[in-house]
Amino acid sequence: MPKIFPTTTGLIAAGLTLLSCAGCASEPVASPAPDGTLVDVVTIHRAGGRTSTFDGVLRPRRDIALGFKIGGRVLALTVQVGDHVRAGQVLARLTRTEAIADAGQARAELAAATAEAIRAGDAARRASGLDGIGALSAADVHDRALAASAAAAKRDAARAAFERSRATLADAMLVAPEDGVVTERAVESGTVVDAGGVVVRLAAGGPEIEVRLPERVRLAGGTMADASFWSAPDTIAEARLRLVGSAADGTLRLRTARFTVLGDVSAIPFNSSATLTLRLPDPKATIRVPLTALGAQGSQPHVWTLSSGANGGGNRVHRQPVHLVDLRGDDAVVSGLPDGQRIVASGGDTLSEGQHVVVAGSVAGGN
Repeated sequence: MPKIFPTTTGLIAAGLTLLSCAGCASEPVASPAPDGTLVDVVTIHRAGGRTSTFDGVLRPRRDIALGFKIGGRVLALTVQVGDHVRAGQVLARLTRTEAIADAGQARAELAAATAEAIRAGDAARRASGLDGIGALSAADVHDRALAASAAAAKRDAARAAFERSRATLADAMLVAPEDGVVTERAVESGTVVDAGGVVVRLAAGGPEIEVRLPERVRLAGGTMADASFWSAPDTIAEARLRLVGSAADGTLRLRTARFTVLGDVSAIPFNSSATLTLRLPDPKATIRVPLTALGAQGSQPHVWTLSSGANGGGNRVHRQPVHLVDLRGDDAVVSGLPDGQRIVASGGDTLSEGQHVVVAGSVAGGN
């Protein structure tokens, strides 16, 4: 006689039949508490989801090019590539001989202009009112008042020049605008640089991975990923999507995305190659649940999910249809449930929609 092997459909149908008869053969359920039906609860977790892998580059969030506000000869660079620096730390200096001399000259000119303004002001005050008694003519009094105003203006101009010379002296020092890591020394000591020319590059704001995504990839804010690095195969770090470019490039139609690295990757240099594995939710992902959690209404299997009642009124159950994929021993593999959902593991034979229940205990569930 030929052997007959049951098909998956027959197996599932048999499982549903067993479920419908389980209430008849099972032991009597304990009497429910006065305020609700007693049930066991399990928290379920998905078996997994889809993943997509993209190659990227480890970059700083901000790449800051630093240069002097004035031109001159570089006296010294006080940092090396890879150094961690603090905000306000001096990174480089220009030769300041001329700037110091200019500041000294401006200070002397300010002192002279201040003295002249005091002398002219005193003369104008002494002359005030003398024209009324005939000691001075009105024209002389007016001339002395104008001379005092001119001297005061020269003093103010000298003060501005002195402040400018002091600022120029300060501009001969290059300081870090914020905490960061030195990624490049563009010049060396003795080099003559122009105002604004790049002297040092600073990486600031923490590490990120930059990837190029095709048009078909749509990511929600905060999408998580696992990052690995070619130069450090044993290092795996979590990363979270920070932004996706609003426009694609005109040639390859790729958009730039930036993922903030959450783990410590300080030992990996910037501009290193990285591989980013995106964690994409899969609505068809399966979940393994106890066979006793399944019920059947007609030909549609379901489970009872738990939610808190209104105004903190305790746990209430709701019928959630599921798709039965397979039967594995005392468990069933289903789809159609969210990750982390609480369901009734047993004792759901007599439940009805919206019924209040009392949780008798929780068991470890999932895969």
